[in-house]
Amino acid sequence: MRPPEITGKQTPPAGRAFELDALRGLALLMMILHHLIFDLRYLFNQDVFAFQEQKWFIYLLRPVFLAVFIIVSGISSTFSRSNTRRGLRLAAVAVGLTIASLILTALTPVDFYILFNVLHVLAVGILLYALLTAGERRDGRTRPWIDVVLLLLSAALFWLATLLPLWPEDWISVWTLPFGLLPEALRGSADYLPLLPWLAVFLIGVVIGRVAYGGRGTALPGAPDWLPGLTRPLQWLGRHSLIVYILHQPVLLAILFALAAVGLL
Repeated sequence: MRPPEITGKQTPPAGRAFELDALRGLALLMMILHHLIFDLRYLFNQDVFAFQEQKWFIYLLRPVFLAVFIIVSGISSTFSRSNTRRGLRLAAVAVGLTIASLILTALTPVDFYILFNVLHVLAVGILLYALLTAGERRDGRTRPWIDVVLLLLSAALFWLATLLPLWPEDWISVWTLPFGLLPEALRGSADYLPLLPWLAVFLIGVVIGRVAYGGRGTALPGAPDWLPGLTRPLQWLGRHSLIVYILHQPVLLAILFALAAVGLL
């Protein structure tokens, strides 16, 4: 079967790697679908999509798409001219999302408070990378030893994640929440994603970006001409991932509440 013929110029925007935008867009699309089926089953009590309670979904499919999204975000950080500004902006958005979710939970029947999720993880990762590469930005010289530091730090974070079950229950508090240790009273936190081990996944993406994308631009210069055009919708999602991520859940909830109001749910 031949791929569909794409007409018109398909060259990605200058300086962008189309495959990264497409992969991030695909992972984001899967997250949106996951949130849709979560909302239907748990917020609107629809007896559908029971597969999301299966181990293969919880421990395989969901982590794979999260890893793709986070790794691509790490790679993309190596393209940025100001990770400090990006990280601070994303941190502000993450805090705003937490505040908005707490207000929503207080004012509506929807129990959907978000304390720490993928946006918080990415903000910490971007700011950490900005700190580690401050010298590179200052003098414009790449330091290969930083790649080694990033890999060692990733390995240490993965190792620390294996020790979480050994942490004494009495020492778990709101201060340990970002690291994967939730107090019992907060275990209903929606969309929860801790730094351990996901910060390590982000740093692996950074190393991939530094090694494979050091020259900028796509890592697939020999890709067929039709491929950028075929993946254009996913690329659009990937390029606008932050605004799509912020807006998709309110839009989904508004649609589902409207359907429920007219008796369709």
